[in-house]
Amino acid sequence: MFNLDDDIMRQLRATFKIEAAEHIQAMNRVLLALEQNPEEQERAALLAEIFREAHSLKGAAGAADFPDVEKTAHKLESVFGAAKTGKLQLTRDLCDVLYAGIDSVGEIVEASLAEKDHGLDLPALYARLDAAECGQVIRDAPAAPVMPAPVIAPLSPVPSNGASAPTPQAVVAPLPAPAEQPFESRAIAEPRNKPAPEKERRKAGVHGAPANEDTIRVATGKLDSLMARSGELLVAGLKIDQRLREIEETGHALEELNREWLKARAANSALLHDGNEQIKPLIRLMDVYQEKLRALSIQVGDLKRGFSGDALHLARVTNDLGEGVMKVRMLPVATVFDAFPRMVRDLARDMGKEVELRVEGAETELDRKVLEEIKDPVMHLIRNAVDHGIEKPDERARVGKPTQGVVNLRAFQKGNNIVIQVADDGAGINRDRVKQSALKHAVITPEQAQVLSDDEALMLIFASGLSTSPIITGVSGRGVGMDVVRRNVEALQGQVDVHTALGKGTTFDLTLPLTLATTQELLVQVADQTFGIPISAVERILRISKKDIAAVSGRRAVVVDDEPVSLVPLAQVLELQNDEQQVSTDGKMPIVILGSGRKRVAFLVDAVVGQQESVVKSLGKQLARVRNVAGATILGSGKVVMTLNPMDLVKSIRGAQNHAVAAPAKTKKTKQAAILVVDDSLSTRTLEKNILETAGYKVTVATDGVEALSVLSSNGGYDLVVSDVLMPRMDGLQLTASIKKDPNLKKIPVVLVTSLDSQKDRESGLEVGADAYLVKSNFDQSNLLDTVAQLI
Repeated sequence: MFNLDDDIMRQLRATFKIEAAEHIQAMNRVLLALEQNPEEQERAALLAEIFREAHSLKGAAGAADFPDVEKTAHKLESVFGAAKTGKLQLTRDLCDVLYAGIDSVGEIVEASLAEKDHGLDLPALYARLDAAECGQVIRDAPAAPVMPAPVIAPLSPVPSNGASAPTPQAVVAPLPAPAEQPFESRAIAEPRNKPAPEKERRKAGVHGAPANEDTIRVATGKLDSLMARSGELLVAGLKIDQRLREIEETGHALEELNREWLKARAANSALLHDGNEQIKPLIRLMDVYQEKLRALSIQVGDLKRGFSGDALHLARVTNDLGEGVMKVRMLPVATVFDAFPRMVRDLARDMGKEVELRVEGAETELDRKVLEEIKDPVMHLIRNAVDHGIEKPDERARVGKPTQGVVNLRAFQKGNNIVIQVADDGAGINRDRVKQSALKHAVITPEQAQVLSDDEALMLIFASGLSTSPIITGVSGRGVGMDVVRRNVEALQGQVDVHTALGKGTTFDLTLPLTLATTQELLVQVADQTFGIPISAVERILRISKKDIAAVSGRRAVVVDDEPVSLVPLAQVLELQNDEQQVSTDGKMPIVILGSGRKRVAFLVDAVVGQQESVVKSLGKQLARVRNVAGATILGSGKVVMTLNPMDLVKSIRGAQNHAVAAPAKTKKTKQAAILVVDDSLSTRTLEKNILETAGYKVTVATDGVEALSVLSSNGGYDLVVSDVLMPRMDGLQLTASIKKDPNLKKIPVVLVTSLDSQKDRESGLEVGADAYLVKSNFDQSNLLDTVAQLI
């Protein structure tokens, strides 16, 4: 232990946490590139880079007093060194062992800083790494969960729930699943020692600042505070503009007063010429005040010019400051994207698929806050693409596709927005299956299903609780992933577009604002009130007459680009009293079209007031989710106006969302649900029984499949069966098959809870008709209860 001051050591270890995250991410990236069998020259460069990463990690761990990390890094360095000198060929099985070693570093660091036991079997891991150095793979490792690929990025703490699925290979180190990875945030990456040549960095997907750029670490909280202050400067600038307009109005009033004064002076002068000597004192007084009025007009004019120059200078400085701070907050999307290749690699291997993740535009920059919020939605889309979209190799070969599927992840700028696109060349989304699943889960009624258009049926995939997966597993089937995508994107004032074709694939486009700090808003007037609408959601503004409005399917519509677009008064959507739509003298009414493509809606407004850059403030926790309202902003006059939520406005009158929102409520069960737990292990039976009974279920137990069938046949009335797979006399698969073949029992859902976690085992569960397949290594009380609640 170094003899350093506690505070110094604490700071040193906190800094190492960030540095370790960099090394882990770099080693994951390079190892993934090595698995693609690169050319000899590139392979040599990659091996040199990963060897250097492990060596640097070892040195830094020693300096920060992380002996377990130091030893693990040394073992990894030895394996990479053997591969670098040509003594070892890195096979997929050996890479699995190396991934396990890399993953363990993050777990050790996190546990050590939290002063907890990491719980890893390090001697077993070291034995596997020693064997790997000799080109051998230890296969007889005890079954245990494998730590998913760490989602490590220089951002503020972001939950890493939904990380990649565990790899079923026996060669992988048996490490427990990690806790969340709250690696400290960092505004700018420090230059690394001896960076790879730019050509190699580009090939490997490395993005960031040039290595020779001077950088410092800055707490993101300080940047957030600075951005908030620059936003307040923007508000102050708007108020100054308002004051400038008031000064201009004062100048105009003085000019008008001066004209009236001159008229009065001329009239009195005429009386004086007529011989009325009594008004001479009044004339002299008027002359004095006329001179004072002229001087005041000149002073106001000078004040206006000076104020205008100062306001212009402040606006320029405020704009430059805002842009500068925003640029500092901007990070390349590679910060998030770099974690996904490892996730796809592990998930594809687990599912017996061949999938390549192609990343484009990773250098595209996005506000750090937006990046934090978009990580989970993008991760869900990629996992769905691998799980639901990409077919098995034999299925792809049967229809003439390459056995290896492709998932494209792209990022590009479009105006003031960033578009993140996830596209696969898989089977596409079957709209009929989506409708059937929606009916099964009571998301829509049979009557609603009859009138749904193809686009509306497709949008049902975003409904909470809906999934087309035939079985619930740790990866899919719970119907929460797409709901997370929709909610997170809408919370960012963005939108989701989906395009699909059966047999060809599916594309999701996430359109997001570049920054959340400021918003360009269109100000509209409705029922004597002013509202703001984010410009990013406005497709266009038109002026129409009453003859342009037609009736389509019983609804008012206006034709735009030869397509009918639903037309609704904004006052009606906001439930405001507006007795008569205001019409200008030329008989025209303004409409604002929100949305894109075929998802457009036109809103009638009384007037379009103008456009301004605003700082949108939340309404607080008590009003966190007011329908149709995203927040509030302050105009230059000091008036507070509501900023509307475009997605809420569009959903309020679109059929698909109405179907999803207004779905009939499920009938609440009055009887206590009965569950049969089947397991030959007394401890497992007792654990599951206690969990379920605590949740309010009536539980019966059985020791094997034979006893379970006897209980089901004799007693009846069970709502669900939870069963192990490996049991004497009759295993769980045979029990499930027997239940599903029995006409009296086949409607009872069966949940298999087992330690068998390979894709083949899951497919066996699916073949016999299991409704859910949970792996004991990932067993979680809430996981079991959520699954049971979903099936009953």
